[in-house]
Amino acid sequence: MCLAAAVLGAERPACAQSTTPSAEAQTLRVDYSAPAGCGSRTTFVAELEARTRRVHVVDTTEPVATVSVELTDHTSVIVGQLRLREPDGTETLRAVSGRTCEEVVPALALIAAVLIDPEAVTHGSTLPTTSPAPAPSSAVTPPPAGLGARWRARPSLGMGISATSTVAPNPSFAPSLELGLEADVGLARGPLLLLAFERFGSSTFSTPAGLADFSTLLGRLSLCPLRWPSRGPVAVAPCGAFEAGSLHVGVSQTIDKSEPTVLWLAAGAGLHLDVHPLRVLGIELDLLGIFPLVRDHFYFSPDSPVFSVPVFGWTGRVGMKALWP
Repeated sequence: MCLAAAVLGAERPACAQSTTPSAEAQTLRVDYSAPAGCGSRTTFVAELEARTRRVHVVDTTEPVATVSVELTDHTSVIVGQLRLREPDGTETLRAVSGRTCEEVVPALALIAAVLIDPEAVTHGSTLPTTSPAPAPSSAVTPPPAGLGARWRARPSLGMGISATSTVAPNPSFAPSLELGLEADVGLARGPLLLLAFERFGSSTFSTPAGLADFSTLLGRLSLCPLRWPSRGPVAVAPCGAFEAGSLHVGVSQTIDKSEPTVLWLAAGAGLHLDVHPLRVLGIELDLLGIFPLVRDHFYFSPDSPVFSVPVFGWTGRVGMKALWP
């Protein structure tokens, strides 16, 4: 109630009654999904409530507004998606990326706060500079990889062991050193380039005319233009390969002591499998079909053949690699 005071015969109000109603809090359910160690539902709710008082988070199955948060590790970046689903079925989707979960979780909380309360206060929190928050006026989806996407190259260094059926009468094994260059297109995987160096050796091959030891030193260049799926810890890629090097035969217990060294050229195609348990660590597996381009024949005498380079063979490799972050 407002009292009136008389001043020179006129009345004026001595006080004014406030007409601004208090804003009501919106009841909200929060679903949270993320890799182990990448924040939690409790952390996200705390970040959200720190930015606006107009939310009331509940655990209920009743038809209330729902915020679904999903974080995924895409090797080089953490990608977070936020989906706001209204009780009438209307959905709004937002996406943001950053180098760490500690960047992305507060950014998603800010986005949710602004969607619910456009006057939400950030309290000093900012979005990662890698992906600013979209305007809250319309729903968006994560940008697809394309001509406008940002390309990024990540070098790698790997060690492993290889086996092949193409360079000796018996299966041959080799330590393998591999240099790699992985391309990311936006948030998706791009082409992969690999350069491996291997020195194969096999068990001694015995004939009545003498003993033969085969060794091969080669380099293999592999190009994998596509990797599927484009995101996630596991990827499979079809690859084409080219090999160049030398094949040497050492002999003993024979009359003819000549030890030939010949050119090795081959082409191949196969699959490359990548598993990334950590952002900077990868486990890889290669399986290639090899087609030798130079097919030499080795023998002690016309009656004592030793080995003929086959028309087709296989090469497999397993190894581990470290990647640039």
